[in-house]
Amino acid sequence: MNTVRKLMPLCSKQVFSGKRFNSNDLTNDENKILYEKLLNKNYNSEKHTEASSFAKWVTPHYKFGPSRVMNYDWSIKSMLSWYKRKRVEFHKYNQRYISERVKSLGSDIAISHFVVYRGGAIRFQGQDNFIRWTNKKEEYYVDLPQNYDPNYFVEAIDVSDLMLYYQGLENFKNLFKLKWLSLRNNPVLDNWCLDYIGHAIPNLEYLDISNCPQVTAAGIAGLQKLTQLKILVINSSDVEIQMACFALEDIIPGLFVVIQENKDTNYKQMAKM
Repeated sequence: MNTVRKLMPLCSKQVFSGKRFNSNDLTNDENKILYEKLLNKNYNSEKHTEASSFAKWVTPHYKFGPSRVMNYDWSIKSMLSWYKRKRVEFHKYNQRYISERVKSLGSDIAISHFVVYRGGAIRFQGQDNFIRWTNKKEEYYVDLPQNYDPNYFVEAIDVSDLMLYYQGLENFKNLFKLKWLSLRNNPVLDNWCLDYIGHAIPNLEYLDISNCPQVTAAGIAGLQKLTQLKILVINSSDVEIQMACFALEDIIPGLFVVIQENKDTNYKQMAKM
């Protein structure tokens, strides 16, 4: 009787309640399970018992599928590549546009905290000096408004040497007084970012995109939307980029493009981070 008890863990009815065992008390499915167990044929315990989620992940196809763990490349190179991808995903998520922050602080004060907290600097309209977070060893505290104030307008932003992704640039919209922007030494700034700047910051007058290796001539052409642009700073020995800059000067009246020498900076090391 104990042997039969062990063979029947899945019966929905209480078969062994002190009464004599009768197969007629079982359903067809329960009889089939009992028959397969007794004959030890075609019985798959995974089919009738719920395996843990980890077991399903390790052996997704149960009998025939190879272990999923064995399918992964556990080499050092593969693990480093995975770590870099996850780090980029984290930075993009961390720089995302948060509508609740903008609703509570306003676009100008929200972007000021966004930039200063990440190591950049901002200058409000009517002020002479940039505001930075100088001592990062201490708790974050800067002389910035903590609540919405309609009298504060961001006029200049310096995010040089920062890895600012496209998701981070989405925080720059609705800055109608922003006229000065430096994106120098940004290894991830690309043509899509310049296209977004072209329609998100229409009143921009100064733009520095020097030492941004992913910018091409197509990105320079996308800046033609900045009709108020006066100075564009770039350094590149690429002929197509230089020709695009000359064409941009013809499109935007009063624009002066400063093409600096292509100096070897540390942006290659930043790109490997």
